[in-house]
Amino acid sequence: MIKNKIVLISLLMIMAVIPKAYAAFESTYWGVRPLAMGGAFTAVANDANAPLYNIAGIANLTEREISLSASRLFTGLDGVEIGTNYFEYTQPLSMTTDMYGVMSFAWASLSSPGLSREDTFNIGYARKVNDVLRLDPEIINLTAGLNLKYLRHEYNFDLSNSPGLYPSSKGGFTADIGVLAQFTNGISVGLSSKYLTTPDIGFENEDKVSRMNVVGLAYYNELLPVVHIPYFTVAMDAVFVNNETNLRFGLESYLVDGKLAVRTGMRQEAFDIGFGYDFMLSEKIKLIVDYALEIPLEVEESYGSHFFGISFKF
Repeated sequence: MIKNKIVLISLLMIMAVIPKAYAAFESTYWGVRPLAMGGAFTAVANDANAPLYNIAGIANLTEREISLSASRLFTGLDGVEIGTNYFEYTQPLSMTTDMYGVMSFAWASLSSPGLSREDTFNIGYARKVNDVLRLDPEIINLTAGLNLKYLRHEYNFDLSNSPGLYPSSKGGFTADIGVLAQFTNGISVGLSSKYLTTPDIGFENEDKVSRMNVVGLAYYNELLPVVHIPYFTVAMDAVFVNNETNLRFGLESYLVDGKLAVRTGMRQEAFDIGFGYDFMLSEKIKLIVDYALEIPLEVEESYGSHFFGISFKF
Protein backbone atom coordinates (compact mmCIF):
# COMPACT_ATOMS: atom_id res chain seq x y z
CA MET A 1 0.00 0.00 0.00
CA ILE A 2 2.89 2.37 0.75
CA LYS A 3 4.30 1.70 -2.71
CA ASN A 4 0.92 2.55 -4.27
CA LYS A 5 0.84 5.84 -2.37
CA ILE A 6 4.34 6.74 -3.56
CA VAL A 7 3.39 6.00 -7.17
CA LEU A 8 0.17 8.00 -6.82
CA ILE A 9 2.08 10.98 -5.43
CA SER A 10 4.52 10.78 -8.36
CA LEU A 11 1.63 10.74 -10.82
CA LEU A 12 0.04 13.75 -9.15
CA MET A 13 3.33 15.64 -9.45
CA ILE A 14 3.37 14.97 -13.18
CA MET A 15 -0.26 16.06 -13.42
CA ALA A 16 0.52 19.32 -11.67
CA VAL A 17 3.14 20.43 -14.18
CA ILE A 18 1.54 19.09 -17.39
CA PRO A 19 -2.08 20.29 -17.52
CA LYS A 20 -2.81 18.35 -20.70
CA ALA A 21 -1.77 15.09 -19.06
CA TYR A 22 -4.19 15.05 -16.15
CA ALA A 23 -7.58 16.39 -17.25
CA ALA A 24 -9.64 13.34 -18.16
CA PHE A 25 -9.46 12.50 -21.87
CA GLU A 26 -7.53 15.66 -22.75
CA SER A 27 -4.31 13.67 -23.18
CA THR A 28 -2.91 13.48 -26.72
CA TYR A 29 -0.41 10.64 -26.34
CA TRP A 30 -1.61 8.58 -29.30
CA GLY A 31 -0.37 8.21 -32.83
CA VAL A 32 3.37 7.86 -33.38
CA ARG A 33 3.55 9.94 -36.53
CA PRO A 34 1.44 12.86 -35.20
CA LEU A 35 3.38 12.93 -31.94
CA ALA A 36 6.70 13.09 -33.81
CA MET A 37 5.24 16.20 -35.46
CA GLY A 38 4.41 17.79 -32.10
CA GLY A 39 0.76 16.81 -32.35
CA ALA A 40 0.18 19.20 -35.27
CA PHE A 41 -1.93 16.86 -37.38
CA THR A 42 -5.43 18.34 -37.76
CA ALA A 43 -4.77 19.71 -41.25
CA VAL A 44 -2.70 16.66 -42.28
CA ALA A 45 -4.83 13.71 -41.06
CA ASN A 46 -4.07 11.45 -44.03
CA ASP A 47 -3.56 8.08 -42.37
CA ALA A 48 -4.94 5.80 -39.65
CA ASN A 49 -4.22 8.42 -36.97
CA ALA A 50 -6.98 10.66 -38.33
CA PRO A 51 -9.81 9.36 -36.05
CA LEU A 52 -8.18 10.94 -32.99
CA TYR A 53 -7.08 14.18 -34.66
CA ASN A 54 -9.54 14.98 -37.44
CA ILE A 55 -12.05 12.33 -38.47
CA ALA A 56 -12.62 14.09 -41.81
CA GLY A 57 -9.19 12.92 -42.96
CA ILE A 58 -10.17 9.27 -43.36
CA ALA A 59 -12.34 10.20 -46.36
CA ASN A 60 -9.17 10.52 -48.45
CA LEU A 61 -7.93 7.00 -47.68
CA THR A 62 -8.29 4.64 -50.61
CA GLU A 63 -6.91 1.47 -48.98
CA ARG A 64 -7.76 -0.62 -45.96
CA GLU A 65 -5.42 0.23 -43.11
CA ILE A 66 -4.63 -1.36 -39.76
CA SER A 67 -2.52 0.53 -37.25
CA LEU A 68 -1.17 -0.50 -33.84
CA SER A 69 1.02 1.51 -31.48
CA ALA A 70 2.26 1.45 -27.90
CA SER A 71 4.28 3.77 -25.71
CA ARG A 72 6.04 4.19 -22.40
CA LEU A 73 5.67 7.69 -20.98
CA PHE A 74 8.15 9.59 -18.79
CA THR A 75 10.78 6.85 -18.60
CA GLY A 76 13.34 7.29 -15.85
CA LEU A 77 10.93 8.46 -13.16
CA ASP A 78 11.17 6.09 -10.21
CA GLY A 79 7.97 4.19 -9.49
CA VAL A 80 6.06 5.70 -12.41
CA GLU A 81 4.70 3.41 -15.12
CA ILE A 82 2.39 5.07 -17.63
CA GLY A 83 1.68 3.71 -21.09
CA THR A 84 -0.63 4.08 -24.05
CA ASN A 85 -2.01 1.72 -26.67
CA TYR A 86 -3.80 2.45 -29.93
CA PHE A 87 -5.55 0.26 -32.50
CA GLU A 88 -7.33 1.45 -35.64
CA TYR A 89 -8.91 -0.14 -38.68
CA THR A 90 -10.03 1.86 -41.70
CA GLN A 91 -12.37 0.48 -44.36
CA PRO A 92 -13.37 2.32 -47.56
CA LEU A 93 -16.99 1.42 -48.27
CA SER A 94 -16.09 1.04 -51.94
CA MET A 95 -12.69 0.27 -53.46
CA THR A 96 -13.69 1.75 -56.83
CA THR A 97 -15.36 5.07 -55.91
CA ASP A 98 -15.12 7.58 -53.08
CA MET A 99 -18.79 8.61 -53.15
CA TYR A 100 -19.72 6.14 -50.37
CA GLY A 101 -17.10 7.37 -47.91
CA VAL A 102 -14.88 5.58 -45.39
CA MET A 103 -15.52 3.94 -42.01
CA SER A 104 -13.06 3.67 -39.13
CA PHE A 105 -12.95 1.73 -35.86
CA ALA A 106 -10.43 2.78 -33.21
CA TRP A 107 -9.50 2.17 -29.59
CA ALA A 108 -7.09 4.25 -27.52
CA SER A 109 -5.97 3.62 -23.96
CA LEU A 110 -3.91 5.54 -21.39
CA SER A 111 -3.10 3.61 -18.22
CA SER A 112 -0.98 3.24 -15.13
CA PRO A 113 -1.30 -0.41 -14.06
CA GLY A 114 -3.12 -0.84 -10.77
CA LEU A 115 -3.93 2.86 -10.45
CA SER A 116 -5.87 4.37 -13.34
CA ARG A 117 -6.97 3.79 -16.92
CA GLU A 118 -8.73 5.71 -19.69
CA ASP A 119 -10.25 4.01 -22.75
CA THR A 120 -11.76 5.65 -25.81
CA PHE A 121 -13.75 3.62 -28.35
CA ASN A 122 -14.44 5.28 -31.71
CA ILE A 123 -16.66 4.56 -34.69
CA GLY A 124 -16.17 7.11 -37.44
CA TYR A 125 -17.45 7.94 -40.90
CA ALA A 126 -16.28 10.54 -43.40
CA ARG A 127 -16.72 11.31 -47.07
CA LYS A 128 -15.80 13.84 -49.71
CA VAL A 129 -18.43 16.57 -50.08
CA ASN A 130 -17.34 18.30 -53.27
CA ASP A 131 -20.30 16.77 -55.11
CA VAL A 132 -22.77 17.90 -52.44
CA LEU A 133 -21.55 21.50 -52.42
CA ARG A 134 -20.67 21.52 -56.14
CA LEU A 135 -17.05 22.50 -55.52
CA ASP A 136 -14.40 22.38 -58.23
CA PRO A 137 -11.92 19.54 -57.44
CA GLU A 138 -9.29 21.43 -59.45
CA ILE A 139 -9.33 24.03 -56.66
CA ILE A 140 -10.28 22.24 -53.44
CA ASN A 141 -10.90 18.80 -51.96
CA LEU A 142 -13.35 19.13 -49.06
CA THR A 143 -14.14 16.30 -46.65
CA ALA A 144 -16.28 16.06 -43.51
CA GLY A 145 -16.71 13.40 -40.86
CA LEU A 146 -18.40 12.30 -37.63
CA ASN A 147 -16.81 10.24 -34.86
CA LEU A 148 -19.04 8.55 -32.25
CA LYS A 149 -17.18 7.85 -29.01
CA TYR A 150 -17.57 5.99 -25.75
CA LEU A 151 -15.29 7.14 -22.94
CA ARG A 152 -14.53 5.00 -19.92
CA HIS A 153 -12.14 5.63 -17.05
CA GLU A 154 -11.40 3.78 -13.87
CA TYR A 155 -9.34 4.35 -10.74
CA ASN A 156 -8.13 2.12 -7.96
CA PHE A 157 -9.25 3.95 -4.83
CA ASP A 158 -8.31 1.08 -2.52
CA LEU A 159 -5.50 2.94 -0.78
CA SER A 160 -7.18 3.33 2.62
CA ASN A 161 -8.31 -0.23 3.28
CA SER A 162 -11.86 0.84 2.43
CA PRO A 163 -12.77 -1.17 -0.67
CA GLY A 164 -16.01 -0.23 -2.32
CA LEU A 165 -16.00 3.32 -0.97
CA TYR A 166 -16.15 4.71 -4.50
CA PRO A 167 -17.27 3.22 -7.84
CA SER A 168 -14.29 1.91 -9.75
CA SER A 169 -15.29 3.08 -13.24
CA LYS A 170 -17.45 5.57 -15.09
CA GLY A 171 -18.21 6.12 -18.75
CA GLY A 172 -20.13 8.27 -21.18
CA PHE A 173 -20.98 8.77 -24.85
CA THR A 174 -20.01 11.74 -26.97
CA ALA A 175 -18.97 12.67 -30.52
CA ASP A 176 -16.45 14.58 -32.62
CA ILE A 177 -16.92 16.34 -35.93
CA GLY A 178 -14.27 17.39 -38.40
CA VAL A 179 -13.75 19.23 -41.67
CA LEU A 180 -10.66 19.16 -43.87
CA ALA A 181 -10.09 21.46 -46.86
CA GLN A 182 -7.14 20.66 -49.12
CA PHE A 183 -6.30 23.19 -51.80
CA THR A 184 -4.41 22.30 -54.96
CA ASN A 185 -1.67 24.82 -54.09
CA GLY A 186 -0.59 22.58 -51.20
CA ILE A 187 -2.33 24.44 -48.38
CA SER A 188 -4.71 22.54 -46.08
CA VAL A 189 -7.01 23.78 -43.36
CA GLY A 190 -8.53 21.47 -40.77
CA LEU A 191 -11.20 22.03 -38.14
CA SER A 192 -12.03 19.54 -35.40
CA SER A 193 -14.46 19.85 -32.50
CA LYS A 194 -14.15 17.07 -29.91
CA TYR A 195 -16.32 15.89 -27.01
CA LEU A 196 -19.32 17.81 -28.32
CA THR A 197 -21.69 16.72 -25.54
CA THR A 198 -19.15 17.29 -22.71
CA PRO A 199 -20.18 14.05 -20.95
CA ASP A 200 -20.14 13.84 -17.16
CA ILE A 201 -17.71 11.12 -16.03
CA GLY A 202 -17.43 12.15 -12.38
CA PHE A 203 -17.52 9.48 -9.67
CA GLU A 204 -19.03 11.49 -6.79
CA ASN A 205 -19.21 15.04 -8.13
CA GLU A 206 -19.82 16.38 -11.62
CA ASP A 207 -16.73 16.09 -13.81
CA LYS A 208 -17.44 16.95 -17.42
CA VAL A 209 -14.99 16.31 -20.23
CA SER A 210 -14.19 19.70 -21.72
CA ARG A 211 -15.00 20.43 -25.33
CA MET A 212 -11.83 20.78 -27.39
CA ASN A 213 -11.75 22.82 -30.59
CA VAL A 214 -8.73 22.61 -32.87
CA VAL A 215 -7.83 24.66 -35.93
CA GLY A 216 -5.02 23.30 -38.09
CA LEU A 217 -3.03 24.72 -40.98
CA ALA A 218 -0.57 22.78 -43.15
CA TYR A 219 1.45 23.16 -46.33
CA TYR A 220 2.72 20.28 -48.48
CA ASN A 221 5.07 20.30 -51.45
CA GLU A 222 6.58 17.31 -53.25
CA LEU A 223 9.81 19.27 -53.64
CA LEU A 224 10.21 22.41 -51.56
CA PRO A 225 11.57 25.24 -53.77
CA VAL A 226 15.09 26.58 -53.24
CA VAL A 227 16.13 24.10 -50.53
CA HIS A 228 14.78 21.09 -52.49
CA ILE A 229 13.43 19.14 -49.50
CA PRO A 230 11.35 16.23 -50.88
CA TYR A 231 7.79 15.46 -49.80
CA PHE A 232 7.84 18.30 -47.29
CA THR A 233 5.05 19.12 -44.82
CA VAL A 234 4.89 21.92 -42.29
CA ALA A 235 1.91 22.03 -39.93
CA MET A 236 0.51 24.06 -37.05
CA ASP A 237 -2.41 23.38 -34.70
CA ALA A 238 -4.12 25.80 -32.33
CA VAL A 239 -5.95 23.91 -29.56
CA PHE A 240 -8.69 25.73 -27.65
CA VAL A 241 -9.91 24.16 -24.39
CA ASN A 242 -11.03 25.62 -21.07
CA ASN A 243 -10.36 29.18 -22.25
CA GLU A 244 -6.72 28.31 -22.94
CA THR A 245 -4.85 28.09 -26.22
CA ASN A 246 -2.02 25.66 -26.92
CA LEU A 247 0.00 25.85 -30.13
CA ARG A 248 1.66 22.85 -31.79
CA PHE A 249 4.16 22.85 -34.64
CA GLY A 250 5.46 20.03 -36.82
CA LEU A 251 7.71 19.27 -39.80
CA GLU A 252 7.98 16.15 -41.94
CA SER A 253 9.95 15.04 -44.98
CA TYR A 254 10.25 11.74 -46.84
CA LEU A 255 13.70 10.78 -48.12
CA VAL A 256 15.16 7.74 -49.93
CA ASP A 257 12.57 7.76 -52.71
CA GLY A 258 9.82 8.60 -50.24
CA LYS A 259 10.43 5.60 -47.99
CA LEU A 260 12.25 7.15 -45.02
CA ALA A 261 10.28 9.72 -43.02
CA VAL A 262 12.00 12.20 -40.70
CA ARG A 263 9.91 14.32 -38.36
CA THR A 264 10.20 16.89 -35.63
CA GLY A 265 7.82 19.10 -33.70
CA MET A 266 7.12 21.05 -30.57
CA ARG A 267 4.22 21.84 -28.30
CA GLN A 268 3.90 23.70 -25.02
CA GLU A 269 5.04 20.82 -22.84
CA ALA A 270 7.48 18.89 -25.05
CA PHE A 271 9.88 18.66 -27.97
CA ASP A 272 9.50 15.74 -30.41
CA ILE A 273 11.56 13.89 -33.01
CA GLY A 274 10.85 10.72 -34.94
CA PHE A 275 11.23 8.67 -38.06
CA GLY A 276 9.40 6.03 -40.09
CA TYR A 277 10.09 3.63 -42.92
CA ASP A 278 7.83 2.11 -45.57
CA PHE A 279 8.35 -1.51 -46.61
CA MET A 280 6.58 -2.95 -49.65
CA LEU A 281 5.78 -6.54 -48.65
CA SER A 282 4.04 -7.17 -51.96
CA GLU A 283 2.40 -5.24 -54.77
CA LYS A 284 -0.66 -4.62 -52.60
CA ILE A 285 0.64 -4.71 -49.01
CA LYS A 286 2.72 -1.99 -47.39
CA LEU A 287 4.23 -2.14 -43.89
CA ILE A 288 5.00 1.15 -42.12
CA VAL A 289 7.18 1.23 -39.00
CA ASP A 290 7.27 4.44 -36.92
CA TYR A 291 9.15 5.65 -33.84
CA ALA A 292 8.90 8.91 -31.89
CA LEU A 293 10.73 10.34 -28.90
CA GLU A 294 9.15 13.10 -26.87
CA ILE A 295 11.32 15.10 -24.47
CA PRO A 296 9.17 16.71 -21.74
CA LEU A 297 10.08 20.32 -21.00
CA GLU A 298 8.46 20.47 -17.57
CA VAL A 299 9.27 17.08 -16.04
CA GLU A 300 12.77 16.67 -14.66
CA GLU A 301 14.62 13.36 -14.31
CA SER A 302 12.73 11.79 -17.21
CA TYR A 303 14.47 10.25 -20.20
CA GLY A 304 11.48 11.08 -22.33
CA SER A 305 8.49 9.20 -23.72
CA HIS A 306 8.97 6.51 -26.38
CA PHE A 307 6.38 5.62 -29.01
CA PHE A 308 6.41 2.64 -31.38
CA GLY A 309 3.92 1.84 -34.13
CA ILE A 310 3.30 -0.40 -37.11
CA SER A 311 0.70 -0.03 -39.84
CA PHE A 312 -0.42 -2.14 -42.77
CA LYS A 313 -2.02 -0.78 -45.91
CA PHE A 314 -3.65 -3.25 -48.26
